[in-house]
Amino acid sequence: MLKVLLIIVSLFITSSALAAPLTEREELTLSLNQLTQIEASLHRARQSARTGINERYYFDYLRIHGDITTLRSGIEHYLTPTRAQPRDTATLVGQYREEKTTP
Repeated sequence: MLKVLLIIVSLFITSSALAAPLTEREELTLSLNQLTQIEASLHRARQSARTGINERYYFDYLRIHGDITTLRSGIEHYLTPTRAQPRDTATLVGQYREEKTTP
C-alpha cells in the first residue's frame, strides 16, 4: 500500500513539473488580456481627462501606450518564437552515369 502511495505521489510531482511551462503560457496569455483591459481603461481615462492650459502636470497617455505596446510585443515574441526557415537546397542534377574516356 505504501509503495502504491509513493508511486502515485511521484507521478503527481512529475506531472506537475511537466505542466509548469503550460502554466507559464497561461499566465502570460492572461497578462496579454490584462494589458488589453488596461488599454481600454486608459482610453476611457483619457477621454474624461481635464487638461487645461493652467495644468502643471499631465498624464502622458502616448508614452504609456508605447510602453504597453512594448510589453505586449515582448510577451507575444516569447510565446511564438521564430524558427529558422529551411535552407533552399540546390537543384539536383539527377544524372550520375558518366562515360570513361580512353587515354
